[in-house]
Amino acid sequence: MYTMKGMFYSCVKRAFFSKKYAASIIGTIIMCFICSKEYFSPDANSAYIIDLMINLGMFKKTIVFFSAFPFVTVFYDDFNSKFIYSVVLRSGENKYILSSVICCVMTGFSALFLGIIAFFSMLSLLYPCQAYETIGVYSTIALNHPIFFVFIITSIFSLYASIWTVAGLTLSSLLPNKYIALGSPLILGYILEELTYKMPVCFNLYKLSHGYAVFDNSVYWNYIYTIAVFVLVIVVEGCIFSRVVKRRIRNELV
Repeated sequence: MYTMKGMFYSCVKRAFFSKKYAASIIGTIIMCFICSKEYFSPDANSAYIIDLMINLGMFKKTIVFFSAFPFVTVFYDDFNSKFIYSVVLRSGENKYILSSVICCVMTGFSALFLGIIAFFSMLSLLYPCQAYETIGVYSTIALNHPIFFVFIITSIFSLYASIWTVAGLTLSSLLPNKYIALGSPLILGYILEELTYKMPVCFNLYKLSHGYAVFDNSVYWNYIYTIAVFVLVIVVEGCIFSRVVKRRIRNELV
């Protein structure tokens, strides 16, 4: 019988010590180069390049695939191979579900975060990281601590992408198919962005991911609020995933 700690360790080992995870980080670095190379110039600023790149529509849509790639098909793989019944028998439904959701978020977030920061580090060898003026609530950070600014916007974007990774995991439990699991994060991300686009900033996922201000002149509270909203969306998705998986295990869904 697996304890929660044992189940989580097994899930982490499966998620992080894999070729898919390494490929996701490498793919993120390559995509960063493809999307930002037009901004390279003798007087370029590496922090400014990262800021521009993260806000590119093409980058935001395609990079989600690399967030989803390491772990989003895990339920499909377990369900299709019947391995899920063995795991649930040893660990219980809740431990399996919670570990899967947490690992999905961790791999999605860290693959993008590490990939973008690795690219930023390499870029900084050629183009110094300098203070600059930007728009948004984090502009003072960009002026005073540009490296810290890059870490902030990268962490926000990486968690934002993780929302769609968990959405793909959830949808794959409704429709067990690896192509749905891999492709749905891109589609669901676009749909949910459109649904919240005209809402106030405090509920607008697109604007929150771009650093729009909810609380004027407060970097700390805006960052905490943004992270809290993204985590809340992930929790809701996790609850849906939990309900569907339990029904599938009990053969209540065809």
